[in-house]
Amino acid sequence: MRLKTVQSHEGDIVAYELDLGHDLVAIRVRPGKRTQKRIVLRADEHGFSISAPPWAPSRDLEQVILQNWRWLKDVRAKTVAAKPKRLEAGDEIWILGRPYVICTCGKADGGVDHENTIVWLPERADDVHAQVCQMLRELAHLHLSNRAMMWAERTALRPSRIGVKAQRSRWGSCTSKRHIYLNWRLIQAPQDVIDYVIVHELAHLAHMNHGPEFWKLVARWMPDWQAQRAWLRLHGHELFRLDLGTQA
Repeated sequence: MRLKTVQSHEGDIVAYELDLGHDLVAIRVRPGKRTQKRIVLRADEHGFSISAPPWAPSRDLEQVILQNWRWLKDVRAKTVAAKPKRLEAGDEIWILGRPYVICTCGKADGGVDHENTIVWLPERADDVHAQVCQMLRELAHLHLSNRAMMWAERTALRPSRIGVKAQRSRWGSCTSKRHIYLNWRLIQAPQDVIDYVIVHELAHLAHMNHGPEFWKLVARWMPDWQAQRAWLRLHGHELFRLDLGTQA
């Protein structure tokens, strides 16, 4: 069992990563209140977080995390197994890291209104959940493919194929035939996170492993890659829930 820190450009600790062998638990660091008197480790709909009084040293936070590793493991297992909620009109979804509201209208067809952050569906939509997922899939195919082509040109790491798929457990993959595949659910993540996944997979065209040279290449194009990876580990399970219970 190992505990690692994720730091910002300024050197501040923004998250911890607890390696439990077969699972990796991410705990984001929340600013503590000036009146706070003890270290608080909690779990909510956004994942795990820890906060502490301003005077508390980082080693005290690390000790609290290590002392509660069994609790973290149990909560993590229950969260992953939780049944997702099917989307309905009025619910919020995320597109490129921004919250959008699902609304109905009298028109025969719907669409994504980026200016007002609304996903419009026909008033008599048969299956809101399925239609929203299909709409996001189509948006993901266009946006992720274009973004991957842009990064391929910028890095001179050019795959023979770029595809967008409904992968069950991965954010992306790179094959021995130099095919790059991205998970359509990434369309919910902030752009920097999407770019990290793309750069990660493109780097595999040069290094089909996760050795030092691979991470050096990733860092060349994405200096803050650790923060983006931490975001995925904190929120990734939320993105995967979107399509569960419907045909992938």
